This record gives sequence, structure tokens and C-alpha cells, in this order.
Amino acid sequence: MSTGVNSLHSKLVSLISRGQELTSIFFYAPAKEKCHLEDTIASATWGLPLVIWRTDRAVILNGFIGEGLLVLACLPGFHWRALLGSLSRSLKYLRQARILIEFVEDRDEFLVSEVLQFCLSHDMINVNAIFADFSETENLSSFEAYPSFEVVNQTFTPDTQVADLYPNKMLDLRESFIRTMPDYSVPNTILYQDTEGNKEILGYLWDLLKAYAQKHNAQLQVVNKNADDRPLNYIELLEAAQSGIVDLCASIQPMSMGSISRMHEMSYPVNQASWCTMLPVERQLHGSELLSRVLPYPTFALLLILWILYELLRGRWRRHSRLQSIGWLVLATLVSTNYVGRLLNLFTDPPSLPPINSLSALMESPVRIISERSEYSAIEFTQRTKYSAAFHLALQASILIGLRNAFNTSYGYTITSEKWKIYEEQQKRSSKPVFRYSKDLCFYEMIPFGLVIPENSPHRAPLHSYTLLIRQSGLHDFWVNRGFSYMVKAGKINFTAIGKRYQAETLKFTDLRHVFIVYVSVVLISMVLFTCELFVSWVNYWLGF
Repeated sequence: MSTGVNSLHSKLVSLISRGQELTSIFFYAPAKEKCHLEDTIASATWGLPLVIWRTDRAVILNGFIGEGLLVLACLPGFHWRALLGSLSRSLKYLRQARILIEFVEDRDEFLVSEVLQFCLSHDMINVNAIFADFSETENLSSFEAYPSFEVVNQTFTPDTQVADLYPNKMLDLRESFIRTMPDYSVPNTILYQDTEGNKEILGYLWDLLKAYAQKHNAQLQVVNKNADDRPLNYIELLEAAQSGIVDLCASIQPMSMGSISRMHEMSYPVNQASWCTMLPVERQLHGSELLSRVLPYPTFALLLILWILYELLRGRWRRHSRLQSIGWLVLATLVSTNYVGRLLNLFTDPPSLPPINSLSALMESPVRIISERSEYSAIEFTQRTKYSAAFHLALQASILIGLRNAFNTSYGYTITSEKWKIYEEQQKRSSKPVFRYSKDLCFYEMIPFGLVIPENSPHRAPLHSYTLLIRQSGLHDFWVNRGFSYMVKAGKINFTAIGKRYQAETLKFTDLRHVFIVYVSVVLISMVLFTCELFVSWVNYWLGF
């Protein structure tokens, strides 16, 4: 090969490999034919780490190479489809790397179109192709991915820049469509139908995606627009993403729960939330329970001890009988005022039952956590097996959501901290909250949530910078806070009274049952003691004592 040929190829490789974002080079040459790029990798790659792969078998590069990757490929004109398919499998999760392909044959426009269309179908959008006659023609071929496929030919000159060869195609999608699928999990995405029957999607996640599409000059295209209001589960969304039906799903899911990691099936984290429990507020004590608490056992024991001491010392202190009478009056006054004070305090502000702060305490209560089977299986195995009696599985997600939205206090519900804000806001309109957010029963703390996307989606990198931008600007929190008003607009929230309003009621016979039980018990004890005294007296009389 001539020095001029090598010089032109060296300039091209040197230009492409220049830049701080590149960290390594992968040279792929599965065929026996030798191409010009092989002579440039030693001198024009700026000392970057180099991996040379001369077989058609795939190698999982993401296990030891990062995203800053340059791929130099040497391919024959025949059997290129299988070899390029092996390269795409090697670039799993790294499809947005810069790729330069050299064919050992002279230029063929039909081959260029076929190869570049194959690259686009496999989400390899940063591709340039040259041929063996590159030193003569100086032509490079790439393609426009949006709004439709189009081959772009350009001439390599001394003024050519890296941005000319590898422009960021995701900055301007040229009014193309981003296919999406909402999961209709309120308040993230809400299917709303107005009075004229027109369907509209609301929710903070929909606002996020609309702004993303506008920023990149694109439009959202809903795939399941005519779906009913049924929420879609993670499996359905994942199948849609893997099959290529959608570009990104309007759904955020946990990226890791326990030993399950879904990092490559999600975008970078959009949100962080805890997965805890929404429990019914503990009920207040009934009137009968309040009356039994007025005179606690320590006070009763103290009075009993004082009475026993009085009986033991009564004969010795006869000269101080006046002082004893005054002392008993003072004691009676103290006991009665204490009794009345405690009684008024308990009835004006009745205490509640002790809060449930563990799964063990939950099992001892009548409340059970209702959950879907998929959510239940995501709970740690030891918790599921040890405290299985604390859970109740719902056959359908709609049943669980209906009970939770109706504030049914027969059950507790697993819920994220973001969704709890909606229920907390709704309960502010009632006289008294009926549910509380229990941080004592959290199954996962501060887990990252990401958008469901195809594993090699070109939207991964732009979504990352976009989510950082809206977080920094405060737009994310602003959209999340609008979730409650969206729920009201869509009719998912009504302002009917939640729970029962407090009404002062007079004491009933059932409230005094503990008092009557104690009274009857004491009378029976007195009668038994009196009977024993009579029995002893009769025995002494008949025996002549």
C-alpha cells in the first residue's frame, strides 16, 4: 500500500479518534482480506487502548469497555450481513458508539444503502462507510435516521470536522414520531375523556415526555391510544419495548429491587422513591376502654396498700383520729380530682391504639396488606415466608386500586412515596385522615425509577441529559405537584367526605359495661366475704366457743 493511501486513512482515523470522550478502540476484522484501516491503528489512534477481534464470534464488550468507544471494522462485500450482525451483538448496550466500516471492494451504492439500513435497524446510528477506493474518491457514506432513512455522501477534506462525520442525530429529530405506550398508572399517566368524548392523556410523566419531544423537534405517537383505562404491568411494557413496538414507554418502573436488576431495560434514573405501606390510622379508644383507663392499676394498688396500713395501725393511733379523718378527706379529694381530670382529658382527646410499627404487630392486628402477585413476589423472600399471613393477594390490579382509591380501611396497601402525596393531599379535605404513610413498614428505601425503553435505544443518552436538566430547573417537581389537579380534572378524585365525621355522643350502657363489671365483681366479693364471716360465726356458736 502506498504512503498516500495510508496517509489519507491515517488522517481520517486520527480525526475520528481525537477527543476526550473516547476511551478505547475495537478493531473488528473477521475476514481474511486485509484493509487499509489495519495499517492505521498503531499510529493514528492516539495511544488509546485497543482490542483486536479477528473472528466472527460475538464478544460482550460492555463487560469491560465503557461508552466512549470507537469501532473500526474491515468487512468483505459478501456475507457482510452475518458479520455485521455479529458486530451488533458484540455492541450490546454500546450501539451508539462511533463506527467506521471499510469494505475491501470498490464503491457500490446499492451495498452502501443495504449496509446502512441494516445498521439503522439495529440502532447503530453513528456509522460511516468507506471502500477500497477511498484514497481516490475520498467519499464517505453515512445516513440520516430521522424522519426517514436517507443515505448521505460527503467528501473528506482537510477542513472536515468530527461533527461533520458524526453529528448528534438526536438533537433534531425533524418532526419524526416518538412511539410511546402509557401504562395508565395514576398519577403518572391518566387517560381522560372530556364531555365531547375526546380522549386525552394527563399526568406529570406525560408532561415530561411532551417537553422531551418538543425539545428534540419530535411528536409523540401513542401506540395503545384506544386502550381502556386498565393499567399495564411491567411485563407488558417490557415486551413492547423489546419487540420494537415503542421507542420509549410512558412508564417509570423500579430499576432494581432486591436481587433483580433492570438497569439495561431502563433509562437513567428519572426519580427516586421509597416503597412503603399505607396503613389505616389506628382507631380511638371506645368509651368503655377510656373508663377502664381512668383508674390505672398502680393507683388502685396504692389505695389498697394505704387501706391495709390504715387497718393495721388504726388501734394504735386513736388519739390522732381527727388527723386521720382530715387525711382521708384530703386523699379522697386528690383521688376524685385526679379521676375527673383524667376522665375529661380522655373524653376530649381520646387516645388511639398503639401504632403498627412492624410486620409482627401487623399480624396481631385485623389489618392485612393487600397486594398484587407481582408486587408480592418483589418483596424479600424472608419477609414473604415469615410474615405471609400479613398479606392478602388480589386477583386483579383493578380490585386493589379500587379499594385503595375508595380509602377502604379493611386493608393496608403498598405504595411509593410519590403516589402517597396524592392520597395525603386528598385527605387534607376531610376532617380527619383515615390513612397514614408508615415508614416503619418500608420494603425498599430510595430506589431509582427509570423509563422503560428498548435495551439499545438511541434515546438513552439524550434522556439522561434531559432528566438532569429538568431536575436542576425544578420542572420535575413542578409537574409532580400538578398530579393532584390532573386527578381531579380526570374525575379520579371526588371530594366526598372520607371517613366518619366526629360527633359527640352521650354515654351508653355499653360504654359503662366495664364499670358495671367491676361493681358486680366487688359486690360478689363482698357477699362471699360476708358469707364466710357468717359461716365462721355459726360454727363457733354450734361448737360452743
